[in-house]
Amino acid sequence: MRTLQLKLILLVRSIPTNDIELRELLKKAGLIERFTPYLGGAPGGRGPVRSEEAREWLEKRRNEAIAELTLAVATIAMLAAMVAAVRC
Repeated sequence: MRTLQLKLILLVRSIPTNDIELRELLKKAGLIERFTPYLGGAPGGRGPVRSEEAREWLEKRRNEAIAELTLAVATIAMLAAMVAAVRC
């Protein structure tokens, strides 16, 4: 999943507080390796999610997405105002 897709998901839904939902979101985004330690003898090879670190990282990405969306809306509004001014 690309960063843009992840940001769009974070705009629509909140960051999961449940560790199971957090793990599913991280897997879907392809970030599970970043926030789970590798355990050689464990089934699946992965340990528990470092949930607090993952939530902080996702919160930063969500804030970036909100800022980018705000900038996009402001840019569109400015362009609409310029088009309206030219037509008058």
